[in-house]
Amino acid sequence: MRNSGPLLFLGLLLALAALAVFALSRGSDFDRSALGNKGLESWLQAKGIPVVRSDPHVARARSEISLRIIPLSIRQGETVAPQVNEEADDAGPESPIRESNRYALPTLIILPKWQGSVSTDGIASKSRLVDLADIGSELDKIGYSDFGFARSSTDFEEAQPQLYPGQPISIALYQAQTFERSSLPGGWEELAGTPSGALLLRGEDDPNIYLLSDPDLLNNHGLALADNASFAVSLVTLLRGAGEKRPVYLDTSGLPLDSKKPADEGRTYERSASDFKRFFAYPLSVIWGVLFVVAAICFWRGAYRFGPAFNETSGNIELSKTAAIDATARLLRLSGNDGRMTGQFVLHLLADKAQLVFGPGAGNEAGIERLFKRLARRDQAAAKALHSSAQALIDRGHLMTRANLHRNLETFRKSLGSIDLGSR
Repeated sequence: MRNSGPLLFLGLLLALAALAVFALSRGSDFDRSALGNKGLESWLQAKGIPVVRSDPHVARARSEISLRIIPLSIRQGETVAPQVNEEADDAGPESPIRESNRYALPTLIILPKWQGSVSTDGIASKSRLVDLADIGSELDKIGYSDFGFARSSTDFEEAQPQLYPGQPISIALYQAQTFERSSLPGGWEELAGTPSGALLLRGEDDPNIYLLSDPDLLNNHGLALADNASFAVSLVTLLRGAGEKRPVYLDTSGLPLDSKKPADEGRTYERSASDFKRFFAYPLSVIWGVLFVVAAICFWRGAYRFGPAFNETSGNIELSKTAAIDATARLLRLSGNDGRMTGQFVLHLLADKAQLVFGPGAGNEAGIERLFKRLARRDQAAAKALHSSAQALIDRGHLMTRANLHRNLETFRKSLGSIDLGSR
């Protein structure tokens, strides 16, 4: 029971690591879900079209961008809608429509089609489609009304719209969502469509506003179907202009643009809980998870040792062996038998090396012989020199003169030092 505290702490750390990696990294990552636009961003950049994303801490100017893309959704409809500010002469932030007219900025508004649950569970079915009346309500909020919508009677609909004359592109849509041509309000021109309805409209009164009825032509899920990816590139190129070099602005926040590029100077921002949450968003969540795991391993390694603790008996044995060796060496020196002491030293040293390489059970003659065979496979000449000098000291050390003994001992030392023993 005394070990339950550290184990509980270790379990808590592992649980936090799992939460950081799995819950926070992917659960809130809408851009990489089926309904997100991360794929569009990567695809356009691969085709040489730069893309910048909206950031609540970075102000964008009209002069910095060539095309504004706004993925409209039910939860974002009120964000991009015109608002009233009584404290500022009843003139609130401009809507994307007014900004488009004011700055002559091409603006593509993508209508919603799927409920938000599709982004979390990845399942798209008829029951997950947004009600057509709700889509009409979202258009009302940004100033457009009287649009009729239709959905394909078949699960998949294929078509070949032409954004450029004589250049049809094959597209495929699941539960295709289009504008009803018979109910289009006056002042709208169809630029692309399917046999069942119009896909892309341009306003005659607002010539820089474009409405795309089906988001699957530009989201992560739809880009993988048929030649939808080529349609996306052609659509963006058409709206921004073929010779345009400025980036496309993927606007998911609906914040107003600046009339000119802001000065690059320090600004004060309001901080909120969402700013703190960014420290745990992917890929930072993976880093936090790794840190938690490393901390847990360090704690566990510091709190526990491998194997049982040494008892007093084993310590006494080691002390006894050391005392016996010292006593034997003293007696040999007193008797003037340095050669026999040197031979025992060489034998014990080789036994220690054998145990170092092969384990505790190799400190005997068989282990020493096995060590020489291993050294011979690596360097036969060096192993032979080491073996001959060691054998001479062990067998005839007590018969050698002092000078001969020192010479053989120096040869043994140099031979042993020049060989890499390796490891198990």
